[in-house]
Amino acid sequence: MILIMLAWLGVAAMTGGATLMIRSTAHRRRPWTDRTTKRLAWTAFAWTVLAGVVLLFAPTTSTVSVSSSSSTSSADSPTEVETTTSSGSLLEHEGAGVVVILLVPVAVALVGALGNGPGARRRRLAAGWVLAGACVLGAASLGIFFLPAAVALLTAGLKTRHRTAGPEGSGHAGPSLSPAR
Repeated sequence: MILIMLAWLGVAAMTGGATLMIRSTAHRRRPWTDRTTKRLAWTAFAWTVLAGVVLLFAPTTSTVSVSSSSSTSSADSPTEVETTTSSGSLLEHEGAGVVVILLVPVAVALVGALGNGPGARRRRLAAGWVLAGACVLGAASLGIFFLPAAVALLTAGLKTRHRTAGPEGSGHAGPSLSPAR
């Protein structure tokens, strides 16, 4: 439990450090466009789909069985040892129930990738944090494979511009320069 808490604090510290870095370099760099952050969020979704399919069908389990037999007729007869090794996919080993487990990160990344507008930043950050938390909790098994998607969603969320509603609800950033009607 302590290891999980330390990892969780480490992720929070890294993301906080990334936020400070982005804020301190914002004046030096051109801001990311909405198209770029949207592509990054969809890349995170594509990564979760790819990781889920690979984990589902790739040979990830291995079974070794050892059996021995000896003859009781003679004390000098050699003992025969037979080793059998087999490998299988996660779907073969765990059954169809694992598909639901692998669809959870895909659904979380899809929520982060869908839509634009004022809520996109919060949605991407929330989806990134949920996925990062799932990666920490499942780090010993499948969670580590979804870590790049969590980082991509958090980056897309941090780089998505803050938006305020304009005079016509256009969603542009900043105050309007047009005269009041």
